Amino acid sequence: MISTRKIAIIVGILFILADVTLFTGEAFYKPILSAPDYLENAYPNKVKIVFGVLLEFVGYLGLVLIPVLLYPILKKHHPILALGYVSFRLFEVVLLSVAQVNKLSLINLSQHYLEKSRADTAYFEQLGNATKSIIYWVNSDGFIYILVFVIGGLLFHTALYQSKLLPRWIAIWGLIADVALITAFIFVAFDLPSALSITLVLPIAFQEIVMSIWMIVKGFNSTGLNTKSN
Repeated sequence: MISTRKIAIIVGILFILADVTLFTGEAFYKPILSAPDYLENAYPNKVKIVFGVLLEFVGYLGLVLIPVLLYPILKKHHPILALGYVSFRLFEVVLLSVAQVNKLSLINLSQHYLEKSRADTAYFEQLGNATKSIIYWVNSDGFIYILVFVIGGLLFHTALYQSKLLPRWIAIWGLIADVALITAFIFVAFDLPSALSITLVLPIAFQEIVMSIWMIVKGFNSTGLNTKSN
């Protein structure tokens, strides 16, 4: 069996891996797929797009393993919160996978568009817009995904607070950051100032970095591991 110290290190590394692969993967395909002429450029740049998408899938492995590794520890303190966290994390991966498959489908759409010598442009644009609409809602910056992410985060940080596995200030920071994140996306949905939205997204990014480093360097608190919450 893996020791709790090793679990803390692995989970911390997986959190960082997920963040790094997300931003690195996007750097390969986002400039291509988000451009107005993506129908002309997606297929010729398919290698970049596929590589970026596959790189993000590596991070999704971390998203699956994090709750699975933490579940045996968290369930000793609060089984319902632990199970809820696993469920919402897996739901996240499903949503992200749907987004990635649709991104890859834009390569095929681009290929057909180019093979038909750009005939029926309106038809291909409609198909592309429909595909992009799905991506818009379930991608890592989509509202449905963020809602699922926040619910999972609230469950996770509440479990951390109750268990005392990490300093409670980290759990409280996470809870506040979750609320700030969903607030930011509500602002975006209602076309409120984008600068404020960006500011509200930052707390969760920094919290995950600090939490990851803490788990790698310090591990879980012995009092949390030896104490079962009521």
